[in-house]
Amino acid sequence: MQINANRLGEMLLEAGLIDQFQLESALSLQRNLGGQVGSALVKLGYLPEETIVEFLESQAEYSRISLQELKVAESLMALLSAERMLELMVIPIELRKTAKEKILRVAMTDPTNLKLVDDLQFATGCRVVPVLAVEAEIEQAIKNNSPKELQEPPEPAVEKSVLDYDVVDFAATSTVDPRLDLLLELLKEKGVLSVLDIERIKFN
Repeated sequence: MQINANRLGEMLLEAGLIDQFQLESALSLQRNLGGQVGSALVKLGYLPEETIVEFLESQAEYSRISLQELKVAESLMALLSAERMLELMVIPIELRKTAKEKILRVAMTDPTNLKLVDDLQFATGCRVVPVLAVEAEIEQAIKNNSPKELQEPPEPAVEKSVLDYDVVDFAATSTVDPRLDLLLELLKEKGVLSVLDIERIKFN
């Protein structure tokens, strides 16, 4: 059975919120860049995200959830990689186990995407129940609940120069002649002399 992954676009078209050209443009962008058709419509400026969310809420079968300050169990975050969640713009939020099956509630921007729901069920081994959330909250929830090393990329290593080592306090090691001190400081600032050179001049 073929699963229509672009149901949302067709629903918005039928509701008169977008026209055929806008839908085809969004589908083209989605094919080239990936992501969801709703996100493509927002990026193209055809519809605000809030309009799409309100429309889906009005369909009764899709409930909206706020993800602010959401704490997700580590076992749920382990079901998919953080990179995969960000790519699909989904995050698992609750797992219920019955005698017959495991039911996983997943927040996503497009709960009408039945192919995505089917893929998530295959990947997690659970029956997926989609709930609606805005993209910014999903993205932030993924970052907040991911391991620390994924939240903050490591700072690039900075190679130290000779001047970063054995820094001398020149106020405490001034020479007898203040003019020489001034000259040495000026040469150091211009990179003509290193700290080691100045130490040799002052203490030899």
